[in-house]
Amino acid sequence: MSGSPDKAETASSLSIYLRLLRYVLPYWGLFAVSLFGFLIFASTQPMLGYILKFFVDGLNNPDASFFAQVPHLRDIAWLNEFKLLQAVPLLIVLIALMQGIGSFLGNYFLARVSLGLVHDLRMALFNSLLVLPNRYFDSHNSGHLISRITYNVTMVTGAATDAIKVVVREGMTVIFLFATLLWMNWKLTLVMVAILPVIGVMVSSASKKFRKQSKKIQVAMGDVTHVASETIQGYRVVRSFGGERYEQGRFLTASSENTAKQLRMVKTNAIYTPSLQLVIYSAM
Repeated sequence: MSGSPDKAETASSLSIYLRLLRYVLPYWGLFAVSLFGFLIFASTQPMLGYILKFFVDGLNNPDASFFAQVPHLRDIAWLNEFKLLQAVPLLIVLIALMQGIGSFLGNYFLARVSLGLVHDLRMALFNSLLVLPNRYFDSHNSGHLISRITYNVTMVTGAATDAIKVVVREGMTVIFLFATLLWMNWKLTLVMVAILPVIGVMVSSASKKFRKQSKKIQVAMGDVTHVASETIQGYRVVRSFGGERYEQGRFLTASSENTAKQLRMVKTNAIYTPSLQLVIYSAM
């Protein structure tokens, strides 16, 4: 029974994520271009490392031909005129150009999808607020409602698109790198496969912490907006009764709580990233 809350939380998060993905359907064309860009970017990652190997060989043997080492191209006479030290820099520039194009297409068009989602969700949320009963507004403070439209929507869509970026771009990169490693040294590849469960546990643990901290940040941001909204709307009352110091204290408390919760998320991310890199490098 102890595992049921985690399973329920995972199922709820998955259902919410699937609902959010339905909003992507109107932007499927832009999303497809973004995926294509990430595919180009991921394919260049192992290329660069592999090409640098030939550059090192060229330093040891400057007269060596680059294409003479490629089975299907070694019989073409004019290609054999390209020496390693001539061909490798050109190929590095070409790969860097492909990487830049892929990164631009992936990030730019995914950002367009993200901004479109923010707009659509804000409109849907605002339209739903207009038809809610009065008792709903009586039981919820205005700051939290405003925060949901302005801050929470951006956070949710940002998290969704960032997750897509990580899964697609990094996932494709891992696949290409895995194939390259398997081709170059299958024993090293098996060692990398052995640590995948450890990496999976670390990623799962970090994602749960990020999700919990994100919820706390959203609530804290709502408190900041609520205090600021009340003070601005009731500024006549505040000045009439000399409540400036009291309102300063309220806002200081709300803002400090929000800052502290955001720092906790930054701390978690700062610890998680090098820890994951340490596990990967240890396997290598």
